[in-house]
Amino acid sequence: MRILVAVLALVLGLSGLAKAQIDEPVMEALRAGDAAALAEAFAAGADPEARFADGLEATTLMYAASNPDPALVRAVLAAGAAVDTPDAMGDPAINWAAYYGHAAVVAVLVEAGASTQLTGHGNAREIAMRRGHAPTLAVLADAAGTAPARPARESALEAAILSGDEAAFATLLDLVDAASARDWAGRPLLQSAAREGQADMITALIAAGADVDATDAIGFTALFEAARDGQLEAVDALLAAGADVDHRSHARGLSLTPLHLAAIGGDAAIVTRLAEAGADLDVQGATGATPLYWAAFENRHDAVVALLDAGADPTVQPEGTPDFAAVADMMDWPDIAERLRN
Repeated sequence: MRILVAVLALVLGLSGLAKAQIDEPVMEALRAGDAAALAEAFAAGADPEARFADGLEATTLMYAASNPDPALVRAVLAAGAAVDTPDAMGDPAINWAAYYGHAAVVAVLVEAGASTQLTGHGNAREIAMRRGHAPTLAVLADAAGTAPARPARESALEAAILSGDEAAFATLLDLVDAASARDWAGRPLLQSAAREGQADMITALIAAGADVDATDAIGFTALFEAARDGQLEAVDALLAAGADVDHRSHARGLSLTPLHLAAIGGDAAIVTRLAEAGADLDVQGATGATPLYWAAFENRHDAVVALLDAGADPTVQPEGTPDFAAVADMMDWPDIAERLRN
C-alpha cells in the first residue's frame, strides 16, 4: 500500500513520503487486516484521527477503507474517527473505498453518514464510474436514489447485452431508440456493450443510431470503457465506427483520454491498438499525468513497455515529480529503469 500511495502522490504532483504519524500497532493491524488487533490498538490509546504524512495525508480510516473487509472501517469509526475527513486531494474515506471498488465498505460508510458528494478527484459516484466498479456504483445509486427510471424494453435490451443473448438483442433493438437508450446507471447503453466486449452488438447499436462518442456523466465514451476493461474486439469495433481516439473526459473525469484508460487497465494490446490509431501518447490529464504515469501508478508493467515501444515520451510528467527512471526504481522495474538510463 505504501508504494502505491507514494506513486499516486507522484501522479497527482504531490510531495513524496515523510515519516508516518499513524502508530505502528495500527499500521500492523491494517496491513494484516486484523480488526480485533486494530480495536486493541485504539483501546491502548492510538489516535483514530492520525494521518500518514505522505503526499496524500491519508487517515487511518482511509487505509481501512482500502481493505475489502468492512470490519476494519467499523473498528476505526467505533474508535471515534470522523467519517468525512478529507485527504490532501479532498477525498474522504468513502472516495477511497469507491476507488478500490469495495462495495461493502462503501455501504458501511454510507450507513455511518458519509457524504457521497465530497469531491477530490471526483465524488464517490464519479470515481466508481471512472474505475468501472459496478457493485459500488449500485450501492451509491441506491443510497442517493439516483437510479434512473427506464422503459422495460431498455432494461430488457441491456439484459440481453449482459447475457450475450443475440436473438433477444436483435428483437429488442427494433423496439428501442438506440440513440437515447441508457443503462441501469444512466450511461449510454453503448457503454454496456463495450464493457461486455460485445463487438457485434456495438456495431448494431451504432447502425441503429447510437452515437459512438456519446458520453456519460464524467465524459467517458464507450471507447474509454472498452479500453479500461480489456475488451480488444470492442475497441476495434468502436474504432472502425469512427470513435474519437483522443476524446477528453470532463474535469470530474480527470480530463483523461481512452489511452489513459488503456494504461490504467493494463492491456498492452489495447495500448498498442490505440497508439496505432493515432492516439496522443503524451496527453496529460487534469493532474498532469500521462498514460505512462498512470500505468506506473496502476503497476501495469506491460502497458508501460507498450507505451515506451510506441514512442511515449517519459520526460512529459506531472510538475515536481522525479524522472520516470526513478519511478521505475520505485516500482522495482529494473528493465525499464535500465532502458531509460541507456
